[in-house]
Amino acid sequence: MEGPRGLRIEEMQSMKRLADICFWKGLVDKYPQLFNEDNLENLRVIVEDGEVISHVGMTEQYLSVYGCLLQVACIGAVCTHPDYRRRGLATRLFNDACEKAYRDGVDFMMVSGAGRLYIKAGCRIIVGSDYEVNIKLGEAEEFSSHDVKIKKIEEEKDLHIMASIYQREPVRFLRRLEDYKRAFKCKHVLNRQSDFLLLMKGNVPRAYIILPDMERSCEVIPGLRKKNPPVRICEYAGERSTIMESLNRIMQNYSLDELTIRIPKYDDVMIAHMKEKELNLEEVDSFGTLRIINFTQLMERMRLYFEEIIGYSEAEKLRFKEENGSYIIGYESESVVIQDVAEATKLIFGSKDTPIDQFIEKGKLYDILKKILPIPVPWYGMNFV
Repeated sequence: MEGPRGLRIEEMQSMKRLADICFWKGLVDKYPQLFNEDNLENLRVIVEDGEVISHVGMTEQYLSVYGCLLQVACIGAVCTHPDYRRRGLATRLFNDACEKAYRDGVDFMMVSGAGRLYIKAGCRIIVGSDYEVNIKLGEAEEFSSHDVKIKKIEEEKDLHIMASIYQREPVRFLRRLEDYKRAFKCKHVLNRQSDFLLLMKGNVPRAYIILPDMERSCEVIPGLRKKNPPVRICEYAGERSTIMESLNRIMQNYSLDELTIRIPKYDDVMIAHMKEKELNLEEVDSFGTLRIINFTQLMERMRLYFEEIIGYSEAEKLRFKEENGSYIIGYESESVVIQDVAEATKLIFGSKDTPIDQFIEKGKLYDILKKILPIPVPWYGMNFV
C-alpha cells in the first residue's frame, strides 16, 4: 500500500471509480470544488496496485468572522473500498488530513458527516445551534411584494453579482472566482441540483437564493426520491426583506406548498423578520461536525472580535494556551482547563447539550466567556463537500 499522500492527476479516474462504488455514480463530477487539479494535495489517499482504495477529501479556505481572518478545512467524500474496510485506513487518512491542516495554518475543521471515525478523532457533532422555519405558501403570500423580480442566473458573467452580494455577509467564506464558476458549472449545492436566483428590486440586485430543484436532484442521486426530503434553501445572502418578499413568487414558480429556511443564530436581521411575521422558529442543531485544529491560533485570530465586545483592556487580559493535550483560557488569576479537543470544540463553538456552566464556575472569566462565545461559523452553502 502507498500513502497517505495526495492524489495524482493520473489517478482521478480511479478516484471516480471508488466514489461511484461507495456513494453514487458521478459524485466526483458534481463536486469540482473538491475534485480539481488545484486541490490534489488535499485529496488524501491510500493506493494499492494503482487503484485508490481509501480517500479523505479536504478543501482549505479562508473565512471572515466579523472581520477576523480564519482558516478552515472542510472534509468530505470520505470512503474506503468495501474489500479494504475495517483496517483503519480511513482513520489513518483522517489523522493525516488533520496533521496537514495544522501544518497549513488551519484553525478548525468542518466535516460533512457524523460517523464514529470523526468522534474518535475529537470531532463533535452537536456543536452550535441554528433556527429552521417552515413557510407554507399561504403564509408567504401575506408578505409578498410585486416589486421583487426573480432572475434565474443563466450565464457565468453574472456570478460577479452574486459574489458582490455575498461579500457583505458578516460571517462568510472568502470565495475565489473559481469557487463560483465551479459551483455554477455543475449547479450541485448541498448535495442537490440547484438554481441560482437573483432577487431584483428596481432593476437593482438586492439578494440571491440558491434553491434546490428536487426533480433534477432525484435524477442524479439514486434513492433520494424515496426519502422525500423537504425543499430547503441551500444558501441565501443579501437584503433580508427582499428575500422574505420573494418567497411567495418562488414557491409559486416551483410549485412548492412549503419551503424550509435554515437561519444561523448570528443572523439577527432574518430572525427579526421571521418573528415579525409570526413564523415559528425551531431551534435545531447546526449542520455538520466540527473539530478545533489549532486552539491558540484560533483564539488569537479572534481577539479583535473579542475587543469589539468587551473592550481592548479586557481582551488583553485573556490568555490562550494549549499544553499537554489540554486547552487553557485564562483571565487575571482565573482560568479554565479543558481536557481534550472535543470538549474544547463544544465550548468554543457552542453546544445545546453542554452549556458553558458545565465548563467553568461563575466569576469574571465566566461572564466574559458568556459574552464572546460561541464563535459563529458560516453556513456551508456552495462550500459543502
